[in-house]
Amino acid sequence: MTARETTRINDLLAARPITEAIAAEVLATPGYEHLEIVNGEWVGLDKNEEEMTTGEERGWIEALLIVLIGGYVVKHKLGRVYPGDVTFVLDGQPGNIRRMCEPDVAFVALENVTPTQGFIFRAPDLAIEIISPPQTYSAMTDKIDDYFRSGTQQVWLVLPDKKQVEVHFPDKKPEKYRIGQSIPGGDLLPGFTLEVAQVFEA
Repeated sequence: MTARETTRINDLLAARPITEAIAAEVLATPGYEHLEIVNGEWVGLDKNEEEMTTGEERGWIEALLIVLIGGYVVKHKLGRVYPGDVTFVLDGQPGNIRRMCEPDVAFVALENVTPTQGFIFRAPDLAIEIISPPQTYSAMTDKIDDYFRSGTQQVWLVLPDKKQVEVHFPDKKPEKYRIGQSIPGGDLLPGFTLEVAQVFEA
């Protein structure tokens, strides 16, 4: 990165409030693609390049989930499924973003889809997060709380080390699914089931 580019990214990171234009430019800068905004501040700046890398296992699980869920959603015209580089603003407006994140996989029901070339200013109906080092479970639970406060109906937490998927709800305890079990789509994805083995043994 040149001195001019370094000055530019530092100016963008220091600017307040954080607007959609600023956030989009920051996220388009190599090395800053995985930052999030919490309480109007950038988080993730202290991570090194290795920590910011998605990794093969995580990327493959994300791809499988997009294919398995996305194929069903498209076939039954239920809405849209998005990969992990789509930005959702859970709190804020284009001129002042307070909470922004990029779930690894997200589903928005048809009635809630608003096509746009920019950020999506609403919570996904279903957010899927894949935990991989150096992420911690406790940090992810804080993020799950943010999803639910913003209107998300379910959060699926994928734990590759345990080969397990936790389905979280806003009003009851999470349900845990392991290989040999199936995750029901329920009212969110009517008629859909996901075999846990398809995620970890494909």
